[in-house]
Amino acid sequence: MSVANPVLRGMYPDPSVCRVDGVYYLITSTFEYLPGLPIHASTDLETWSPVGHAIHDPGQVDYRGVADSGGMFAPTIRHHDGVFYVACTQMGETEQNFYVTARDAAGPWSAPVVLKDARGIDQSLFFHEGRVWWTGTRLVAEPTFDGETEVWLRELDLERGELIGPETVIWTRTQYRAVWAEAPHLYHRNGWFYLMTAEGGTAFEHSVMIARSRDVAGPYLPCPRNPVLTHRHLGSRVEVQSVGHGDLFAGDGDEWWMVVLATRPIAGHHILGRETHLARVTWEDDWPVVNAGLGRLHAPVARAGSWGSRGVPSASDFLGVRGFPDFAHPSEAGLRLSSTGQPTALLRRLTSIESVVTITLDNIDRDAVAGLVLRQSDEVQTRIEVARAEAGDGLRADLVVRLHDDAVLTSIELPRGPLVLAAHVTEGGIRLTVTPAGQAEQELGRVPLSALSTETAGGFVGTTFGPFVAGPPGASVDFTAWSQDDRG
Repeated sequence: MSVANPVLRGMYPDPSVCRVDGVYYLITSTFEYLPGLPIHASTDLETWSPVGHAIHDPGQVDYRGVADSGGMFAPTIRHHDGVFYVACTQMGETEQNFYVTARDAAGPWSAPVVLKDARGIDQSLFFHEGRVWWTGTRLVAEPTFDGETEVWLRELDLERGELIGPETVIWTRTQYRAVWAEAPHLYHRNGWFYLMTAEGGTAFEHSVMIARSRDVAGPYLPCPRNPVLTHRHLGSRVEVQSVGHGDLFAGDGDEWWMVVLATRPIAGHHILGRETHLARVTWEDDWPVVNAGLGRLHAPVARAGSWGSRGVPSASDFLGVRGFPDFAHPSEAGLRLSSTGQPTALLRRLTSIESVVTITLDNIDRDAVAGLVLRQSDEVQTRIEVARAEAGDGLRADLVVRLHDDAVLTSIELPRGPLVLAAHVTEGGIRLTVTPAGQAEQELGRVPLSALSTETAGGFVGTTFGPFVAGPPGASVDFTAWSQDDRG
């Protein structure tokens, strides 16, 4: 089987996989976006279809105080005795580690079971011989350097929904002064317990490490060939970087695989976020070997695809920021977006550097500002803003680039009526256009990819796009169509 990486394109970081009855289930992080923790399914590891979200109901979470790149961190998905389990960390005003359960990966998923004694981030669970073990990463209490972490282990009582018994620190790091030994996962094979972690932080120095022990509580001895996967030694010009945060899983027969996150930067900037990649794993001397003979991920494969609304747009095709997209309701013209008093948006992941994304808006209220947003964070985004003109009966469109402060680059006058707002994304930058009904396309301007990169914004997410509305509560616009055309 050839691997066409990335297997999930755009902002799908921190992947974790389990296999049930021949079907692979893959879950990823969503941070401040809701619904949270999307789950994809595949029978061949090539075609992945969304089946639902582990966080799909407002009653499951409290997102008050969630900052950019806060929210849902690094889920782990496992299956045991007919039940799916997802372990996760929520960061924000409410900081907690929890798990949710479901009989079907499509849901419904349970309310979170919060583990009050589970500290840190990147929680995982491991089933073995009738017992359940919980692991996590946390900063050491008295660090000797910044980013010094430890991995801890404790037994989980599923009936009581709490951690029991003694806690054991089972790992610190593989390499001297390595930062952020995180993303711990436990496995059992051929009499060995394996602990896999990431080291180096989730950027250029990212890597996958593994250790093993005859006892689940250790001591764990590192693989002499660590890191078993990284791209940091390939230089800053390699097309796939920041490889790490892996999860191992078994396939048919002796097949084993690993999912990891990675980025695809252009000239030192990546805008799509950390994406899910796949690698084949073989075993030698009871140690995993990733893509034997190659020792790195396969090069990314160009993949075209088109998506869009068929009839009235559906809010279920989009994400909300710090809340579910319940501010959008069907109208005669399409889907009406109403302001809550704060800017609100329906957002989708940008999935290609060669892409054209469009939205169509109509019936902009007198006191509304609406348009197309390309978002990395609240502080780093690019917008086409449309509002009623100050004089006359027309509209005004502004191209706004926000790098912590708004800067209006250009403004044009437009007639009232439906507008197609578009972003034409290429390696050379992003061209923003407006097309009034029955008229030619008008270019508002161009922005560099760096204006929407993670390197500029910081944080852990990728670029999203979609319609937004701002203004006093109730100010609205009709959202009538969208399209996403990836060219490679």
